[in-house]
Amino acid sequence: MVFILILVLTILAQIFFPWWSMAVVCYVVAALFGKRFWATTFSAFLAVFFIWAIRAFFADLQNDQLLSHRIAAMLGMPQIGDWLFLVSALLGGVIAFMAAWSGYATKRLFRKKDLKKQTVYRM
Repeated sequence: MVFILILVLTILAQIFFPWWSMAVVCYVVAALFGKRFWATTFSAFLAVFFIWAIRAFFADLQNDQLLSHRIAAMLGMPQIGDWLFLVSALLGGVIAFMAAWSGYATKRLFRKKDLKKQTVYRM
């Protein structure tokens, strides 16, 4: 559920808002619907990775991979020009992972059963 929710909301958010809106979506979805740490964060990583990989791949195809080959040559690695879209997908996935991690940590911070365990004063 978290994967599909992040996938749909990120696609909708990136139509109207800047690139970092996916981090806000991942944070909110993880804070509201995240049940387990690894399932939530890995779902966010995969959802944004797929979205950014597909968007970067099709944007790269529209200009005959001219920009990616120039960027790869500028970085000194001209042989990876065809696969440079995966770098942006990996970056988006890592940002989504960290945003979901933050959302999940915020949820755990305000859970009632965790608050009982955390006492400030011990007698």
